[in-house]
Amino acid sequence: MERNTVVKLKLTAVRDLSASTREFDFSCDAGAKLSFSAGQFYRFVFTDDAGEFERSYSICNFDASVSSGIMTPQLVISQVANGRATRLLFGDKAGLPGLEARVTGPFGRLTLPEKLPPRIFLVATSVGIAPYMPILAALEPALAAGDTEVILMFGIRDQSEFLYQNHLTRLAREFDNFRLHVCSSREQLPVTEAVHRHHGYVQEAVKSYVPTAETGLWYLCGNPSMIDEVYAMLKQAGLGVRHVIREKYVFAKQVASKSAGPTAEQKKLIAEKLKKFQS
Repeated sequence: MERNTVVKLKLTAVRDLSASTREFDFSCDAGAKLSFSAGQFYRFVFTDDAGEFERSYSICNFDASVSSGIMTPQLVISQVANGRATRLLFGDKAGLPGLEARVTGPFGRLTLPEKLPPRIFLVATSVGIAPYMPILAALEPALAAGDTEVILMFGIRDQSEFLYQNHLTRLAREFDNFRLHVCSSREQLPVTEAVHRHHGYVQEAVKSYVPTAETGLWYLCGNPSMIDEVYAMLKQAGLGVRHVIREKYVFAKQVASKSAGPTAEQKKLIAEKLKKFQS
């Protein structure tokens, strides 16, 4: 799919993953498919009572259909206080079949290189885990062959936000070269086989790997503050932009349109200045 191609989607299913996070399934219009490299995102255009607005969401599909294009794109979205998309997707009328969106893409640099490094570090907070799900699916053959080591560090607030726990734990049990660190900032996590548990922020888990950071490729996705802190650590350890790929989940803010043009008062002042200049 070319980036300037527009595909229409319809919402087909909604599932609650936690008190603040939902999984959304869409179907492509007229049998179309969305092609993407694991880790990329699409731009979604929704319509509410105030008109159209755009949001960017990573594709979270991680089954076998990803390699041939997907007909049912899957998103993982958390609520944002007073968010426009939150009102549409989490409000009283949310989840009704038929909600439509237009999408363009794919976009993003959060993708795997052709030649895998010996170690890959994936650092995420909250729904920043979304692009890593298809990435981990793409890495399973390399994990099975022992070609690379993957370290996933996942920052959450409590146990309820441990998204895709069963799938991630299964990977940790199945592959010795996949390490799963889960960091909970608000509560101590229960003991779980194959999971390295931490009470605190994900930055604390990162610190234990920074001394050997130069042996791998780092991916950072999620909270902007986390990304800035971890990137600062990695820079201090000698890593440059070629070794760290970042994608911040920045919440949309309402800002004045730059194309609104000058106000009547501003136009009056401009006219007066021009008159003085010409006299």
